[in-house]
Amino acid sequence: MPSSSSSAIRLLKCPACGGPLDPPAGESSMKCTYCGSGVVIPESLRAPKQGANNQHVDIFSGINMNAMVGYGAQWAEVVQLAQSGNKAEAVKKYMALTGNDEASATNTVNNLAGSQSYEFAPGNVQSVQQLYAPIMAQTAETIKTTTRMSMWIGCGIAAFVMLIILITVIPIIISVFASLTPLLR
Repeated sequence: MPSSSSSAIRLLKCPACGGPLDPPAGESSMKCTYCGSGVVIPESLRAPKQGANNQHVDIFSGINMNAMVGYGAQWAEVVQLAQSGNKAEAVKKYMALTGNDEASATNTVNNLAGSQSYEFAPGNVQSVQQLYAPIMAQTAETIKTTTRMSMWIGCGIAAFVMLIILITVIPIIISVFASLTPLLR
């Protein structure tokens, strides 16, 4: 643990894509600017709101901001390459940025390729409805298909079990009747 005289810089990375994040002051969560995932900001990394009684310390003092902007642009390029279908190039750039192995980079790029970015104005209910309506329709269709398929599978299994029972019980019933016929005569 660092002593009180030294200051440690702690950076927040997106858990989904690994992109560097700059948490907004006074917020407990944010949206990743690279992949659009929701990120909860750990309490230890939350910056106080500007104007609060706490002394605000700029964690980026002494950091080459031009390099940071370039780094962010490279992350944005990885996301754009993944979403446009150029996964091989996105994997190469991701590996160069993070130093991760190819399997990890491929997994992240595949996740980025399947993600979508949505923009809507906060408080605009209509844009939220437009955003979620296609997702809900697709989910409802998936549920219908899954339910229909599970019904057919369930009925098929029940029919198979009944057939096995009939195949097993019919010879027993025939043998019981065959043994009773001499007694009935």
